[in-house]
Amino acid sequence: MFRAYAHFSVNHPLMHYTNLLIVLAVFITSCYQLLANENLTFASGILFVVLPTIVFARSSDYKRKYLSTNS
Repeated sequence: MFRAYAHFSVNHPLMHYTNLLIVLAVFITSCYQLLANENLTFASGILFVVLPTIVFARSSDYKRKYLSTNS
């Protein structure tokens, strides 16, 4: 899965940046709602961000090691 997303991010950088922005927007909105409303149901947005963050980090590591053009 990480290797596939690394290739996807190389082939479609605008979609990758869109995915990053969506995850960032969900995180910021969830944090704000959690602080402003003090309702723990908004913590689910923070939990939603965990999986994409792991995928982004692992695929970035793969991309840096194996898909680098500076080798």
